[in-house]
Amino acid sequence: MKNRIYPFFIFTVLVMSFIVTYGKNGDKVRNYVFAEIFPEESEEIMEEIKTPLKVEQYSIENSIVEHDIKTIYNNNQYIGYEEVVQEGSDGMKRSVYKDYYVDGELVERFLEKETIYIDPVDEIIEVGTKEKTVATSRSGFRFTKELDMVATAYDLSYESCGKYPDDPYYGITASGTKAQPGTVAVDPNVIPLGTKLYIASTDGSPDYGFATALDTGSAIKGYRIDLFMENNSDAINFGVRQVKVYILD
Repeated sequence: MKNRIYPFFIFTVLVMSFIVTYGKNGDKVRNYVFAEIFPEESEEIMEEIKTPLKVEQYSIENSIVEHDIKTIYNNNQYIGYEEVVQEGSDGMKRSVYKDYYVDGELVERFLEKETIYIDPVDEIIEVGTKEKTVATSRSGFRFTKELDMVATAYDLSYESCGKYPDDPYYGITASGTKAQPGTVAVDPNVIPLGTKLYIASTDGSPDYGFATALDTGSAIKGYRIDLFMENNSDAINFGVRQVKVYILD
């Protein structure tokens, strides 16, 4: 039986370094130092001195530009009035970034360029600032709502109310009260019974004044109102008029 010899190799790493010193005359003297490192040690050292991989790249992002909300004030509209007179919409922008990655992890980001390619549109809201007060020759008052209505007048005559004085319901309103100046008939779907009102003329004639919604009528529907008068001639002379009806606080 023959003996065989198998060659094997031991790899080492030879590390050389030097130290520079200076003599009295300024001469440089290099002292060399050698170190022998075996494979296991060299792998550990190479791992420690491994340079991180740094990558630069560009990225593009699209994002929303939120629209603004602006308010305009209208002193011809009463407080509490609010209406959107222009709908708003968001815009869009494109941002270009320069990104730096180290070993696959984002470490720095710089905005290079930004472009708005869809402009946002402002939302505009109109708000009323007018005080809900009315000054009259008698007094001033505050109100919560103003209505444009068509007014007629009625009285206790049979032609007006359809009842004679001997009728047990003669002169009695739908609320059960006795009809008197300041009593008005309304459509309860528009003005609830019991509501305090002020009736103002729009043609320069005297106002009917303060009133209470206490009665109803078969012809009084929607934005119609019937004003009680003490005598038939006043009711006839009143005719049909446009009035402002203020619902009081």
